[in-house]
Amino acid sequence: MGLIAALWLFGQYASRYIDLPRGIGFRLFVTGIVCMNVLWWSVADRRFARHVLSAKRSRWLRLVSAAFSIALIVPLVEMIVIGRFPSFLQTAPTWYTGAVTMWHIGLAVLMPMVAGLRLLVLGIAAGVRRLRRASTVMPEARPVDLTRRALLKTSFATVPMLALTGGTAFTYVQNRRLQVNRRELSAPWLPPRLRGLTITHISDLHVGRLYRPDQLPRLVELVNKLRSDLIVVTGDIVDVSNDMLPPALEAFGQMHAPHGMFACIGNHDEFDDRAEFISAVNERFPMLINQRRTLTIGGERLTLGGVDWARFDQSSGRRAGHHQHVQTMLRGYDAVADGPLVTLAHHPHAWDSLALAGVPLTLSGHTHGGQIMLTPPDVRPDIGAGEVLFRYIRGVYEKPGSTLFVNRGVGNWFPLRVNSPAEIVQIQLV
Repeated sequence: MGLIAALWLFGQYASRYIDLPRGIGFRLFVTGIVCMNVLWWSVADRRFARHVLSAKRSRWLRLVSAAFSIALIVPLVEMIVIGRFPSFLQTAPTWYTGAVTMWHIGLAVLMPMVAGLRLLVLGIAAGVRRLRRASTVMPEARPVDLTRRALLKTSFATVPMLALTGGTAFTYVQNRRLQVNRRELSAPWLPPRLRGLTITHISDLHVGRLYRPDQLPRLVELVNKLRSDLIVVTGDIVDVSNDMLPPALEAFGQMHAPHGMFACIGNHDEFDDRAEFISAVNERFPMLINQRRTLTIGGERLTLGGVDWARFDQSSGRRAGHHQHVQTMLRGYDAVADGPLVTLAHHPHAWDSLALAGVPLTLSGHTHGGQIMLTPPDVRPDIGAGEVLFRYIRGVYEKPGSTLFVNRGVGNWFPLRVNSPAEIVQIQLV
């Protein structure tokens, strides 16, 4: 646990200020996840050995837990060797890729909490034992339900395996579901001749491990059926590898809109080679990174802007924040000469800086609608996992003179969605 904590602290803090080659930082992160796997397996193995009375059943459960761990850890070992995500995860069955993803994200999130809770319980138990030492009266012996005790003692091993099995089956069923939604957004800032302008907004395709190239033809069909005036993509076109760019760009080339297609960059688009990604996309359609593009539609001017990816509002370490990116994107913008501005920003938190600057409409993604939510879409307040990470999770948000729309995304990097179905959205400005 000490090694895991050290690797986590390094990833969270030191790596912001130490300029390590990408391969080294990635390998250290994956090593931490491998350590979590080994820790889980070692505890599971001991529990099955000590608390399952039947020797045959104990041996069988230990073999199952070992095989379970090996099957999930194989991709991580290859990641450490090659310093990147293995290509076979993009061609392996999606149920396996989904299981690998859910398991390791679950370990990274839950194991520190479980370890902390266990230390707390052990501390309380030690305190209670000290208080009882003064007593000379021995407690009356009670019969022990060995079956119930075995179930309790081995739940640390059995519950995660059963939960992953059920979760994998659920995600396999929902993987190809995609909604087409239509939204009307009030746009009093738009010239009268542009009222009724339609924008097809797609985001977070994550083409690769879970959203496969063979799913792109249906996306193309659905987008083209909408017959929108513009198409915009708010980042995360690929999941982890630029190897998936060719099929993604081929699909984009088959999408049609009279006034073009535009995109901003997402965090997953940087996982491989950022410069290569930007260059490849720009060959097909404009990738707006702290840039603007002014269009003339029906004799009126409309400007599209795009802000670079950032995780925080202000600069952190070697990376500029949302506020700095927005300032760069707006430099030289003249609302009278260039027309109203619609901005693409992968991270919805950029809206705070954009709204402060008077930008009337921002389109975002990144959140996947909160991914795992207790409340269904369009029911406020939003309650679920998204609240932990995001100020704006899904749908429409309003501030004086400014509107934000957050798209739930098309694909996935994490396979499980609850109350947050994938979507394509046609926005009509009225």
